[in-house]
Amino acid sequence: MNELTDDRSGETGTDSLDAAFSALAHGGRRRVLQRLLKAAPDPVPRGGLAPAFAACTHEKSSEEVTEEDCQNAAIALHHRHLPTMTAAGLVEYDTDDNTVTLVETPSLRDPYILEAVEGSAPASPESLDAVFDALADDRRRTILDVLSHQIGRIHVETLARELGARERGVAESDISEASVEEVLTRLRHVDLPHLAEAGLVRHDPEARTVAYAGHPALRVPWMHSALHHEFRQRLTGEAEPDGIGELEGRERVVSFGQSVIESAEEELFCMFTDTGLLKTGCLARVRDAARERDVDVYLGTRDPAVKEYVEENAPEVVVWNPDTGWLNLPAEGDRIGRLLMADRETVMLGTLTEEQSDGLYEEQAMIGDGEHNTLVTMVRQLVAPHLEAVSGDVEDVEGGIRL
Repeated sequence: MNELTDDRSGETGTDSLDAAFSALAHGGRRRVLQRLLKAAPDPVPRGGLAPAFAACTHEKSSEEVTEEDCQNAAIALHHRHLPTMTAAGLVEYDTDDNTVTLVETPSLRDPYILEAVEGSAPASPESLDAVFDALADDRRRTILDVLSHQIGRIHVETLARELGARERGVAESDISEASVEEVLTRLRHVDLPHLAEAGLVRHDPEARTVAYAGHPALRVPWMHSALHHEFRQRLTGEAEPDGIGELEGRERVVSFGQSVIESAEEELFCMFTDTGLLKTGCLARVRDAARERDVDVYLGTRDPAVKEYVEENAPEVVVWNPDTGWLNLPAEGDRIGRLLMADRETVMLGTLTEEQSDGLYEEQAMIGDGEHNTLVTMVRQLVAPHLEAVSGDVEDVEGGIRL
């Protein structure tokens, strides 16, 4: 990544996402970006940005801001905010003619970030400030990644051990107690309070537990230091996504699966053939797809805890108990674990491989994007007739989907 200067420390860093989220964690800066988006690709005089920044800062309408408000805003933009946004790679600030130009960057191609900038995100400006500020740190994004793979609460010590092992590139059994304690101290006093204040985790200091909470504006790729089109490349290792991609490893499969759930706009088909495959992050996204985005969701699972959760939290979701004989591979080989299809254009088909010591399975998956992708076409033809049956007036849902 390009090296950037973070105005908070004055030091050169290598994580452009830290800088981008830090810049976005301010309503006034997002209002400036909104103004620049409307003018793009043309530059905007700094003075033309001051009224919008002042209006946001003082919670006034553009007509209510005074000349003094605008002068103070112009000074603040020049000395602090525009340098911050320039360092984050969001804008180019020409100090010679005092003009600002929007930069073509992955951050501003992500639809959910655009919603936040344009003011249409399902959250208050203050809430978005807190979310972006919490995400402006690679460790906190890693914490969310770890927690989104869990179901329910886990002990903070468990989180500290996994986090420490990841950061040091060693097995959890090889990390020293001193290292765990070091991570634990920062979790308790810095990271978890920060994430909890933003509403991204539920932290109980007395019980010493933590759980993923999520947020309407939070996207899976953001937790992996990648955005949108780069996310698949990051997980699959593809130089350029083309045709059918492959994922190796349970964490990558879960993460990409969550992004598929988030991408659904009209219809989402999910099937999980083994208990324990649906994690908290997946459940939250299934719920939000049905309740917040009004997506038609069909969820196949044998896990009674998941069924109970969905019935209580997302009764709009059609739940059934899958009969997966049609997808099983030979008994001595691997078997299908999860199948996701969003809008009949994006598919992930995952298999369970070796069983681990914790009773979970290692996983691998094939993914395909596009209406005419070979994998998408195959799965759509297998699943579509069952979905059409459920879309009609079928009293017996389990009889309507025999998978």
